[in-house]
Amino acid sequence: MKAEAGKALRGGATVFALVASGLALPASASPTTVPGTYYGEWQDEKNRDEDAEPREFVLINYFFSRLTVTNQVGDPSGLKGVSLGPIGNLSGSAVLVRDLTAYYAEQRWIPVIEYSPWFVDGLASFRAQFEVDFLWGRAANTIQPNEGGGFNADEINIQTKNVNVALYPFRDPSKLTILVGTQPVYDTYHDPTRTPLNDIIRTGYKLTFLGSDATGLSLFSSYKGNAKLSLLPLGTVQADKASGDDPRLKYIWLITGDYNYQVRPGTNVGVSAWALRDDTKGDAFAYEGLVKSGPSSGGLGLFTGTPRFNIERPTGTVFWAGANFNHNIDFRTGPFAASGFIMYNGGEYKSSNPDTALNPSVKISGLSANAEVLYNWGRTPNDVVTLEGMYTTGDSDLNDNKYKGAFTLNMYGLPGAVWFNHKTLLLFPFTNTANNYTGAVTDISNQGYGLRAAIATGAMDLIPNKLNLKLGTALASSDVSAPRWVEDVPRGRFIGAEVNAELRYTIRYLMTVGLHTGYMFKGSFYDGAPRVTTNPWAAFTTFTWYAF
Repeated sequence: MKAEAGKALRGGATVFALVASGLALPASASPTTVPGTYYGEWQDEKNRDEDAEPREFVLINYFFSRLTVTNQVGDPSGLKGVSLGPIGNLSGSAVLVRDLTAYYAEQRWIPVIEYSPWFVDGLASFRAQFEVDFLWGRAANTIQPNEGGGFNADEINIQTKNVNVALYPFRDPSKLTILVGTQPVYDTYHDPTRTPLNDIIRTGYKLTFLGSDATGLSLFSSYKGNAKLSLLPLGTVQADKASGDDPRLKYIWLITGDYNYQVRPGTNVGVSAWALRDDTKGDAFAYEGLVKSGPSSGGLGLFTGTPRFNIERPTGTVFWAGANFNHNIDFRTGPFAASGFIMYNGGEYKSSNPDTALNPSVKISGLSANAEVLYNWGRTPNDVVTLEGMYTTGDSDLNDNKYKGAFTLNMYGLPGAVWFNHKTLLLFPFTNTANNYTGAVTDISNQGYGLRAAIATGAMDLIPNKLNLKLGTALASSDVSAPRWVEDVPRGRFIGAEVNAELRYTIRYLMTVGLHTGYMFKGSFYDGAPRVTTNPWAAFTTFTWYAF
């Protein structure tokens, strides 16, 4: 039975840590090159007789630090040390771009533990993940998250990210895994406890619709295709306690079903059907006591880049139907690779206030599509050129009773979705961060106005598998015209164009340092914007280390 439990450990512990630590929110660390999807199969096929027996207890540490110099500045006081949201907003983190230079350093530490005792005979593993984030120099001797970098430190700021048990009824996680508890939840079909981060962010819907943590129940199976089914309560509130003396909890439920099939080696196609039911009447919180969740929230969209519906105390249902594919993303069958998706979201919210002066209901109908092609032109998998496009429908009147844009889980989380693999630094936020997730577009809905974007990159290893240089460019526009910032200045659709360069050096396995610079030429989308008066630019240095 040791062999059974050991196989579960080897297949799950390391990749769980890399995935979970890389995507811990409110902002996420950058992808790190890790073994691919088939690494577990390769390892099990080899002769492991000389290896030490697998450990019952595994501890993995993730450490990240970043120094930023930029003229794009968000106010970290609103969310207690965290800056989120699109540039130009007058409130929220109120991210401005002016002729000024700001600098700050931030860091993140995440320990991940896994315990698989021999006496359970390979039937289960316990996992827990915690997180400590802060800006250097901010706050000490208090109790609050995302703070504690000041003199003396002594901050109580440990955040619980994941605490769960994985059950393996057949002693083979690939046949069936039942994940119970607080867990990472993504819009891909992969089991996050067994799949490297690099595959999670490039498959399914690439975290554009869902990417965070939640408590609930998930089932995974890779028997005759990859299947996933999740049931997650995203929030609760006693919505009718004051008005009707009803102390019962009202819930936000999300159920997701995904299936993916390998039509040929390295080529996968998948379909998805999800549904969300919200009975909280807009009273549940995305940040307890501070920012309410849902489409009627007056504050959430300012931090996440989603629209606000013109409705009060809403209840409703949203559904998603999508299809996705990926081909040869590890370059195992040739130099060309591709991936993409199409997603339709629909539904309706109704006001529970019969005397409302706002919309009695808002109907939802939006479409999103993505495609990326890649070419591995050189000697290593890092010698790659890429071209990617993103499109989402927009709504030119967010105050009427119809919403025609993308609906993501950024409507309920801070954030609840992060497009993690876009390869830009300013046009879309640089995802290699701990406390700051700001940029021109922070949700694919683009505040409800829709998105048309194209991204091109070219990368090469200057020293094979050691020193990598990436050059990139991107441009984006809204799908419809947005309201003017000020009455006397017309506002266009072109958001901007970005150029960037990144240099990464691998010191040791899973230990990297990086230099990242970007400049964005702002477009007519910001004509008249009082808080965006010049072109955004930024320079970052990063240090990342996974240790186990």
